[in-house]
Amino acid sequence: MSEAADLFRVGLERFGDGDLDGYLELLSDDVEVEFPFAPPGRPERLRGRENLRRYLEPLLARIAYESITSLVVYETDVAGTIVAEMTIGLRLLESGQTYPRRYVAVVRAADGRVVSYREYWNPLALSDRAGATEAS
Repeated sequence: MSEAADLFRVGLERFGDGDLDGYLELLSDDVEVEFPFAPPGRPERLRGRENLRRYLEPLLARIAYESITSLVVYETDVAGTIVAEMTIGLRLLESGQTYPRRYVAVVRAADGRVVSYREYWNPLALSDRAGATEAS
């Protein structure tokens, strides 16, 4: 397995366990994170580990990962780059409601850290369950 795949899998574990600090340790200081399908009012791009922390902290105060299933990691012919598909079971902490959300991520690693992370998901998939503010 490649460095990018290893970092991605460890990152999923840490993030899923609610270990934000441990997750962020895996990222470069100037990591670039993109959400091409971010709903209105949410950033499409974040640069830097601390900016990502400020984005994720309020999110983790509202949701928890229940499960990660259907994980497939594809190695690419681009050095240090993988593509991953997965379904993450999320739980809204306020209501306890759970639901699955499908993701595709493109991850690039160099020098033992994730340097780029692009995440694709459908923000409209939650609109009937959680309202627009939860669909991020």
